[in-house]
Amino acid sequence: MSDTKRKKHGLKKYWLRTRAKILTRKAQKTPTLLTGAGSIKLVPSELKVHKAQKPLIVTSPTLSRTETIAKLKDILLQADIPFEIFDRILPDVSFEQCENGVAAMRSAGCDAVLAVGGGSVMDGAKLIRMGRTHGRPLASFAGIGKFRNEGAPLICLPTNAGTGSEATVISVVRNEKTRKFDMVIDTRLPADTAILDPALTVGLSPGVTAITAMDAFVHAIEAYTNTLHHSDSDVQASEAIRLIFANLPKACVDGSDLASREALLRASHLAGRALSRGFVGYIHAVAHRFGEFYRVPHGLANAIVLPYFLDLYLDICPDRLAELAATSGLFVELPEDDDPGNARKFVEAVRHLLYDLEIPEKAKFLREADIPKIAGAALAEVYQMSYPVPIILSKEELEAILREMLVQTTQAQTAQVQDVPAHAS
Repeated sequence: MSDTKRKKHGLKKYWLRTRAKILTRKAQKTPTLLTGAGSIKLVPSELKVHKAQKPLIVTSPTLSRTETIAKLKDILLQADIPFEIFDRILPDVSFEQCENGVAAMRSAGCDAVLAVGGGSVMDGAKLIRMGRTHGRPLASFAGIGKFRNEGAPLICLPTNAGTGSEATVISVVRNEKTRKFDMVIDTRLPADTAILDPALTVGLSPGVTAITAMDAFVHAIEAYTNTLHHSDSDVQASEAIRLIFANLPKACVDGSDLASREALLRASHLAGRALSRGFVGYIHAVAHRFGEFYRVPHGLANAIVLPYFLDLYLDICPDRLAELAATSGLFVELPEDDDPGNARKFVEAVRHLLYDLEIPEKAKFLREADIPKIAGAALAEVYQMSYPVPIILSKEELEAILREMLVQTTQAQTAQVQDVPAHAS
């Protein structure tokens, strides 16, 4: 790299870090956290805390027919709390769905929102509760810090351990007009109360358990390897990674293990808080494009992209990866001050975890013709959202990384991934 190019990249990196640092100066809402099996029973008391008299239950069509919603309805009925249900939130929630939720909330006279579901449901519910107290189209809030009040009270009950959306300052919403994902970012967006009841996640299949947890895993890794290094988000991210390493395999083998399910919910929540202060980066920017172009589930897209950037970060920030190896218990024979060696331990452990979870090594859906558009849109997200990434990549460099994900691999490369050693427990 020439001195001129190196200087230019250094200035871009400094600009992104500085702008991100400014954005994190404003205090962010932290939800009241209630945990434990059966904690769904605490919903009535939390509604009283928020002086809410008639909540709107926001959920998906699939979840609305489950025992979870039936139980919540029974709890509210027994507490003599009237409610309405809006069950039209679909995967990759859209602004149109959110606007319909606001209309339902107003017509029913609801004064609070109960979000029961995964990331799309909670992202939608966060906008619905804001739409209740704002008189503008929700799409106009895309961007950073555009809300003018706290919105209606929001209680989130996540039904998977992935996005940590109950704790994040971000809602990712599909814009049907542009057919792209928009991000609404505001420190007021996190829920007022998050109820992490592991019993609500017991019915998840091993596959869904894996790809949702990998979303949280990538939240934590990107927040930690980015350049802000806030002490609180660093602690949250490293603890989330440790919990996922220790509990995700257990939860996939035995879905009824409440202890591992609760640990994953906590990891997801911590990772959500970490990304709100540490931000995400290239992995998420590329994964968002895979969702836009091919409708790939977000957690799966993140999991596929992850190792390609970890390979890059081995040279860029081995000290940060070595620290994650330490907090994850991956030191075996190497001394703690061997950053490159311990960084490789961490990357090997991640590859082994992905292999055990049967995450595809390659992006089989990726088309060569789409790579320039994907790279351009991903870089635009990085710059527009001020992600404090550890390295500045050119469009050509990002395209080269994407081409490594194409299904054009040699037998030697395949064997190298499959022979990754297990990480230490």
